[in-house]
Amino acid sequence: QRDWVGKLPMIEFAMNSASSATMGYALFLLHTGQMPTSMTWNTDSDFPGVHIFVQHIKDVILRVHDTIITARVKQTQMANRKCENSPFATDDLVYL
Repeated sequence: QRDWVGKLPMIEFAMNSASSATMGYALFLLHTGQMPTSMTWNTDSDFPGVHIFVQHIKDVILRVHDTIITARVKQTQMANRKCENSPFATDDLVYL
């Protein structure tokens, strides 16, 4: 499959919407306190403009999501550049 990258946001959405077998809760519910509604449906609309508009909004949301992920990676790389090795070694005594 060649278009798997475009499907990742919806896969992430599905995983975050799924109830965890361990906790019994979905990650969306735990993080936001509510469950989002799905942005997909399988019905034909009498108003094609609505489908075009929704698809446009969905594309924008996916691009914003990708931009946030890219920014997160850049910020992590910048933060890691300034990291220094810990001055403490295993079994050192420290005051807490």
